[in-house]
Amino acid sequence: MTSLTDPTNATRATPNIPFEKASLHIGSSTFITAPSPKVWAALTDTSTWPSWNPFVPHVTIRSQPTQPTQTSPPAPEPASQSNATQSTQSLSPLLQKGTRLIFHVRMDPTSTSPKPQASTDVNIIVTEYSAPSPETGAVGRIVWTADYDAPGTMSPSLLTAERVHEVTDVEGGTEVRNWEAQAGWLVYVVKWMYGVRLQANFELWVNGLKQFVEAGAGSS
Repeated sequence: MTSLTDPTNATRATPNIPFEKASLHIGSSTFITAPSPKVWAALTDTSTWPSWNPFVPHVTIRSQPTQPTQTSPPAPEPASQSNATQSTQSLSPLLQKGTRLIFHVRMDPTSTSPKPQASTDVNIIVTEYSAPSPETGAVGRIVWTADYDAPGTMSPSLLTAERVHEVTDVEGGTEVRNWEAQAGWLVYVVKWMYGVRLQANFELWVNGLKQFVEAGAGSS
């Protein structure tokens, strides 16, 4: 099974933003010829992201509700990372419900300019987390939203963004779906300035995950 219906997930709501309330909707999907646990392991272990995620190649884990067993060494922090946050290096890179983290976003990941590209920092919290199960048919699902308790995060009355990843076992491999809904009056500015680029970056996200896992590098 390599053909996906509705690959941009155009009509899918997020838990707290109904489709009809979203002023901006972005989505991407892919099929990966690997079992869902392998896909899930790469997606939820942020230490692997520098190897496959050009859109968000680095994250900083700000806090974890618990410390799960770490299966990979921590990824190096961005050069711009301040000494004040270096204590977070001891936190597990594995996502779970309640993980608070910073996405160090590269809005133009395909740029060939020799000039270093500054990252945009976005504070995120994981609000849902359930791993896939080939045995029971359970769909893997992770949801994250802006961490409005983090310093510098704009008010949800201005912009609310919520993103969903789903990982589903299908014949021959795994279906991966990824979509985000945004609401609030500032979304119109985001859509005008970054809408096309965000869609391209969402495609890069799932395609990078596919290449990484199918190459065998995502084995746990």
